Amino acid sequence: MKTKSLPVASTLRTVVMIATLVFAAKSLRAGTEFDCVMEAANIAQLSPRTQGVINFIEVKKGQAVQKGDVIARIDYSMEEAVLQVLKARENSSAAIDAQSARVVLTKAQLDRAEALVQRNALSPDKLEPLKYDYALATSQLRQAQVDALALEAEIERARVALENTKILAPFDGVVTEITLSVGEYATADRHVVVVAQTNPIYVESYLPIAIYDSVHPGTVVKIHPDYPVGAVIDAEILMMDPVFDPSSRTFGVRIALPNPDGRIVAGQRCRLDIPPL
Repeated sequence: MKTKSLPVASTLRTVVMIATLVFAAKSLRAGTEFDCVMEAANIAQLSPRTQGVINFIEVKKGQAVQKGDVIARIDYSMEEAVLQVLKARENSSAAIDAQSARVVLTKAQLDRAEALVQRNALSPDKLEPLKYDYALATSQLRQAQVDALALEAEIERARVALENTKILAPFDGVVTEITLSVGEYATADRHVVVVAQTNPIYVESYLPIAIYDSVHPGTVVKIHPDYPVGAVIDAEILMMDPVFDPSSRTFGVRIALPNPDGRIVAGQRCRLDIPPL
């Protein structure tokens, strides 16, 4: 009976893998620390939807903002003027009133002519121009009514255009950067301010795949931030990457730390401690 020897490299790789798994399991039972970083949940570079000259900036660096707060505004004189003109047209019912009166008049003329025709006091040929005038007046009234509806849509579009001159906070957070000043020209490619969402704070770490089956969402860990020195924060793993990084043989995990009072500072390193299992 013949036996086939495994290549030396393959055998060595297998031994190393087994040793790594054993070491990881022992380390996890004894408790293990890993590097991590603490980051803002979201960071948004805010630009105007309507490009133009910055009219005012309402915030300062480091200022807390709430979702929907006006951060800055582009010059809106043109959009406001357009809206006022459209509103003035909306308030005037002259076009519909005139066409309605014309419909009433042509209908009355047609009715009288038809009565005369029935009494043989008027030639039937005289009805055709009157019928045309009545049909035309009715069509023009419908067009005036359609124009009124279109005007409502134009007014709504003008309101949206005016609203788009505002730069609003997309979430509760803190202003971390102001890149432009009043009087400068802002576009979609030139953001005005940067806002960071600091509640919650996300803790990101990469763990060896050898312990993938030993942790899961809900696993309790301890976070040791650089600041404040000596602080320890208990938290639970929020999510785990479903795909490994083959180059580093790790997988990512995320922990969300509630931070309603802003005491936890984002943008710092930390240590993630997995207690003994």
